[in-house]
Amino acid sequence: AASHLHFACHGFYNWADPMQSGLLLAEREPLTLAQIIGQFKLDGTRLVTLSACETGITDIRQSPDEYLGLPAGFLQAGAPAVVSSLWAVNDLSTMLLMERFYQLYLHEGQDLPEALQHAQIWLRDITAGELAMRFAAEEEGALHTLIRMPIDAASESFTRFAAQDPAHRPFAHPFYWAAFTFSGA
Repeated sequence: AASHLHFACHGFYNWADPMQSGLLLAEREPLTLAQIIGQFKLDGTRLVTLSACETGITDIRQSPDEYLGLPAGFLQAGAPAVVSSLWAVNDLSTMLLMERFYQLYLHEGQDLPEALQHAQIWLRDITAGELAMRFAAEEEGALHTLIRMPIDAASESFTRFAAQDPAHRPFAHPFYWAAFTFSGA
């Protein structure tokens, strides 16, 4: 079994039938909460990351005694920890947040909640000047086939941030970083 599962796809919450909430996988094939609870055995999995939109929504109005949502489903399936989002998230800021989160967790050894919190603070505080340098390095790497990001995406991001005041914090608004929550132990 995989120790870490990361879903970078589309998520949705079905308010009328929470058990039909889920993730849209390849070919727009849904993976529903009902399937996760009924078919998954994730006892060997340490972390499930749902970097998709609306993956952490839970409706407590219909069932105030139980929380029906994707985080609870993955926890019930055996994963001890889930990172999920409370609203539709921005692709670029989410990519940066997730990259920093995994750096802090996997490479620097921070605990999961601490790594998420520190990644959120980092994203909130990063400047356009720092981002321009980061994407210039991505662009340079793509030119030398050290591909982490397609050159057109790196160039577009570099141009976007290089045109801003270097001290500007483009992801300072909570919209970009506050959607992500940690559930579990």
